[in-house]
Amino acid sequence: MLSAIVRQPLAPTDQPPVLVLLHGLGSNEHDLMGLAPELDPRLLIVCIQAPIEYGNGGYAWFEIQWEADGIRVDAEQVQASREILIESLRLLPEALGFEPSQILLGGFSQGAIMSLGVALAEPELVSGILLMSGRLLPDFLPQELLTATKALPILIQHGTSDGVLPVQGSRYMREKLESMGWPVEYKEYPMAHEISEQSLADVRDWISDRLP
Repeated sequence: MLSAIVRQPLAPTDQPPVLVLLHGLGSNEHDLMGLAPELDPRLLIVCIQAPIEYGNGGYAWFEIQWEADGIRVDAEQVQASREILIESLRLLPEALGFEPSQILLGGFSQGAIMSLGVALAEPELVSGILLMSGRLLPDFLPQELLTATKALPILIQHGTSDGVLPVQGSRYMREKLESMGWPVEYKEYPMAHEISEQSLADVRDWISDRLP
């Protein structure tokens, strides 16, 4: 199982809901744990670290190259990271020592990309996905569109001034997922490649609405 850190629920129950968060390129498992104090206290929060060392204490789900015609990704690393992430999610109940009432999966940037990749390949593993400033990789199409039959609730967020992953990527995600019949809540914000106070508030509300 991939390395991870855990925040226990502040309002304990026998089978707490679990939120799994995946960080972006060059960060680590501690990054998104900073959001925990702003989220529903019933959540057990798991922040997973990507498998590829990226230098200066950072990690990546896959390496990228900036080229004249856009960003190029390492397709083999994308698939390998998705496989090990799926396996980690399968092992999560055993690692936590109980069966979660539900597992929500989400991430920022590369973490959002991987969250969608998992949901398309193995939708039964999670009960909803949160996509912050990500995009849909061509590597996850077209097979998954034919096999992913479980419609998952999705929150997509993106900044209109994002210069790292332009907002058009999330607009495309929305179009594709809605064409599959998946219920998408889509929000844009006047921000760059970041999480703003308003976007975090919307994350908190969306998650709380999913909990019993």
